[in-house]
Amino acid sequence: MSTEHAILGLLNQRPMHGYEIKKEFEKSVSFIWSINIGQLYTLLKKMEKENEIVKKAVPQENKPDKLVYKIQDKGRSKLHKWLSEPVIMRQTKDEFYLKMMFLTQTKKEDARKYIDEQIDIIEKQLNEFNKTKNANKDSRNKFMDVLLEASIMHFQVDIQWLNLYKERMEL
Repeated sequence: MSTEHAILGLLNQRPMHGYEIKKEFEKSVSFIWSINIGQLYTLLKKMEKENEIVKKAVPQENKPDKLVYKIQDKGRSKLHKWLSEPVIMRQTKDEFYLKMMFLTQTKKEDARKYIDEQIDIIEKQLNEFNKTKNANKDSRNKFMDVLLEASIMHFQVDIQWLNLYKERMEL
C-alpha cells in the first residue's frame, strides 16, 4: 500500500483538511501504515499538482483560512485501479525477522534473553490491541474490528513462533 493511496482512500470518504487527514490516518490506518505530518503535506502538494486532489481555502473567524482537500476524478480513478489489482508479492521486509535470522550467531543465553524480551514486548502490544478491541466497539466500523483481529492474531503467531524458535534452537 502506498501512502498516497491511503490518503486518496480517506479523501474518497469525504473532503478534509490536513490535520483531519492526519487524525483519520491515526484513527484508522495507523495499525498498518504510518505517516508524519511533513510527509502528509508533501504528498498533498504532489497529489494536487498531479490533479488527483484539489484544495479549497475555507475562511475561518479570527484564524487563517483552512485548506480543505477533495479527491478529483483522476485521484478516484487511481484509487480504484489500485484497489482492483491484487498484491502479487507481500513484503516481509522486517527487522524482527532479519534479527532472528542472525540470532544464531550470538551466545545461546544472549539469544534466549533477546527472545524473552521480544515476547514481553509483543505481549504488551497484544494487551494494548485487546484493550482497543474491547473499548469503543460501537464507534468502530466492521473493517477496523477485522483489522484489530488480524493484528491480534499476528501477535499471537509471533509469540508461538518465538517459542518454537527457542525450542528448536534449544535455547
